[in-house]
Amino acid sequence: MSTTALSPATEPSARVLTLLRDALLPLLLVAEVIFFGLAAPDFLSASNLANVVINSADLALLAAGMTLVVLLAGIDVSVGPMLGVVAWVGATLFVSGLPPVLVVLASVLLGGLLGAINAGLIVGGRISPIIATLGTAAVFKTVLFVLWDSTDVFAGPVLPVLGPARAGGVPLVGLVVLVAFGIFAYVLRRRVFGRRLFAIGNDAEGARLLGVPVGRTSFAAYVLVGALVGLAALIYVGRVGVVQATAGQELTLPAIAAVVVGGTSILGGEGGVLRTLGGLVFIALLQNGVVLMGVPPLWNGVLVGLAVALAVAFDVVTRRTLDKRIGAQK
Repeated sequence: MSTTALSPATEPSARVLTLLRDALLPLLLVAEVIFFGLAAPDFLSASNLANVVINSADLALLAAGMTLVVLLAGIDVSVGPMLGVVAWVGATLFVSGLPPVLVVLASVLLGGLLGAINAGLIVGGRISPIIATLGTAAVFKTVLFVLWDSTDVFAGPVLPVLGPARAGGVPLVGLVVLVAFGIFAYVLRRRVFGRRLFAIGNDAEGARLLGVPVGRTSFAAYVLVGALVGLAALIYVGRVGVVQATAGQELTLPAIAAVVVGGTSILGGEGGVLRTLGGLVFIALLQNGVVLMGVPPLWNGVLVGLAVALAVAFDVVTRRTLDKRIGAQK
């Protein structure tokens, strides 16, 4: 991720703006916890917080994958329908008696394959990510509907760690999420692949001129999104217990929300999965707190959509303001 020194004239105000941007989410999280803690007595109970972890684990993996492509200044709005397709296949294989390890492998591979379809359209076909993944989202929805054929598929957790099982009150699936986020945090900050994502998101053409394999890196990012969707699909099956025609479709917007609310720039080149984890906590607690207060679940979508709109607006304004102040010294 590139950085540019500010002149003495512009540095103080830019520094204040940067500090405000970085402090906003922690302040919102504190306010959220205080508000729901007072409004819903059970909100801060260990049992409720464990349920929040279990109910948001599949969303967490989708958000981790989404972070990779948003860093590229891309997006994938097909993750929800993609999860539905993989969930149906994974649940069907599991109830047919296929060994759990093979079910996990097949689901991750299928997710990676579907991600490769997106990658081929975006990288090979040079189609805008939003247009390409809107198209594949529609295709995946149709495929799931055809596979479903008016018959729900019922299945339990493929593995204990992909279900609601707990050890000492701690949800095992939460450990899976933490390991995944830890791996990707390391990759983004310490490995070449991660540095390439930031470089491409900041300036794709400049990165190409410097020898960064833009196409190959972008392709790999979308495949990784698919692979994470494959694992998330099995967590979804373990959590919900049934795959229907609309499985997973409700997860796309919250996944994007976790990324942008966490502070990964929709313009690319800035952010990371640890920020996304913070955004995920905010979104998950928001959804849970609203339900505990007795607000109709319909309002969850309104609140998440509003959070996305405000986060994107704030990101765009702050990035453009900083860029102008940096450019003013040149």
